[in-house]
Amino acid sequence: IVKAEIKPAAYVIIPSIGERLDFEYSFPVNSRVTIRIFDSSGRFVMSLVDRFFGDAGTVTRYTDKADWDGRNHLSQIVAPGTYLIHLETTSYSTGKSSVDIAPIVVGVNY
Repeated sequence: IVKAEIKPAAYVIIPSIGERLDFEYSFPVNSRVTIRIFDSSGRFVMSLVDRFFGDAGTVTRYTDKADWDGRNHLSQIVAPGTYLIHLETTSYSTGKSSVDIAPIVVGVNY
């Protein structure tokens, strides 16, 4: 079974005061991992991870950390609202894919 997982399952950040979204994700070895942020309409905002993890041996899962500063691909702070963090893994050994999605609420500081 190929399983992609994002922890925790929901997030709230305020990028205008320097908060960053710290998250952990896990996936099987020999996998291509892509993590992207989308707005609530499904429009692409930012790509955070797009790489192959090919650890050999008997390890069956690998965990890595990443973060997001609440900016889009043009380095602009995104508007307040709900966004989705989308994790997709594809196993090079089996060709099977797995997806996990978690909501992110971007707020403002008054």
